[in-house]
Amino acid sequence: MPWIKIIPEHEAEGELNEVYRKIKEQRQGEKINQDRDAGPGGRPISPSMLHSLTPKTMWHAAELMWQIMRGESRLTTAQREMIAAVTSATLHCRF
Repeated sequence: MPWIKIIPEHEAEGELNEVYRKIKEQRQGEKINQDRDAGPGGRPISPSMLHSLTPKTMWHAAELMWQIMRGESRLTTAQREMIAAVTSATLHCRF
């Protein structure tokens, strides 16, 4: 459980609920997200969820992450995922 208060998707209302819906729709079909969410312990806290108290900020953080990982780049998606995986493992982060 994070030290930062978050509002999980199942408790979201109004604008925050809409942001969760948009993020889910944007990432629909991404196998990496499906595998992660189905893993032991369920869906981990994502970086964008740390902004759930301010839905607009949460949406912009999610969009930034999407562009970093899926936007135009000289690196392939696989290379970006590998960098993220090594970074997470080094920091002992399951995300």
